[in-house]
Amino acid sequence: MSKKGLISLVKDDKIKAVYIHRNAQLDKIGKRIVRLCRENTVDELKELYDRLILVDEDSGMLPEQREAYKKYMPEQCYTEDLDWTTALKYTKDATEPLRDGFPYVVDYAGFLPSWRNRFRYTIDLDKQTLKIAKGGLEIISQASDEFFDDVDYCDKIVPFVMAEFPLDNIPEDWIEICKKNWLSIQIICLPWDEAAIHSNEVESDSKLQHSAKAMEFFMGMGK
Repeated sequence: MSKKGLISLVKDDKIKAVYIHRNAQLDKIGKRIVRLCRENTVDELKELYDRLILVDEDSGMLPEQREAYKKYMPEQCYTEDLDWTTALKYTKDATEPLRDGFPYVVDYAGFLPSWRNRFRYTIDLDKQTLKIAKGGLEIISQASDEFFDDVDYCDKIVPFVMAEFPLDNIPEDWIEICKKNWLSIQIICLPWDEAAIHSNEVESDSKLQHSAKAMEFFMGMGK
């Protein structure tokens, strides 16, 4: 079963979000995100951020974009009329295009509030930290991404920040730290507070979806 997630790169409060269609767990794409952070200095990560060109998912892929993206997906899934939606669906490793310097990234900031956004990785170049959070369906331990009519979903769940590490000092046991913190939580039901009310106001605002400050609720508050 696919585990969806998001890599939010933040610079000057602006988010460039990379979609993870599958394998977003700590011991899969999570390891590769940590590897990306370890292999690059903060300045190099900032240069990576600056090189990224946001594209709309519904825009067509140019022939040269299709050809360059072929290596990031299974050979049998590639077609001559490849579109961005299909490319994202079959991307084997969401960090590989970033490491290679592939300049285009589908603008997925609007996925931040989604219940299907289970694992949320924030590479914050302003704070120089990597923040790792669980959100949505992962918090309530629902295996499927399907929404069921007989389940009484609440309106909001604050993503839980399992850990936040300096980009230049991510410990070797970072997965164990995240898992230990996750096992220590209690899920408590609360009425609407100021943060939840504000999150409702900004959730669907396409401009604010690219502001780290505005979207802090969805990346995980605390830690």
